[in-house]
Amino acid sequence: MIRIERHVWNGQAEQPAIQVVYGVTSLDAAQASPKRLLQLIRQYWGAIENGHHHRRDRTYREDNSPVRDPNATPSYAALRALAIFLAGQHKRAQKCPQTYHLPDFHRDMRFAINKAIGWLTKRYVPP
Repeated sequence: MIRIERHVWNGQAEQPAIQVVYGVTSLDAAQASPKRLLQLIRQYWGAIENGHHHRRDRTYREDNSPVRDPNATPSYAALRALAIFLAGQHKRAQKCPQTYHLPDFHRDMRFAINKAIGWLTKRYVPP
């Protein structure tokens, strides 16, 4: 069991908010020094930040979104994640997937929304 304490600055706050999270590891004490655990956790979150979040922010400019409603924000984020998932599914079905990118998907789906909805409601059959 591990305990991580984070000091998070929110906006113009004068003091950081303190967040405490707990985790479980399968590493034994010899493998799980505090320095090693911190390194593993930073690698994990770095992969998320540089992978999925980077795509969401670069493609949809999520960090610059004017939506601030606490109910709408998670809904928009889910729709963006869904679009990225569908684009990945569509990319794998292409004859030359290494040259097919998210803007290509947007162009192809702009007038074929029924096709994208079909992907969500029907069983996926690989090409």
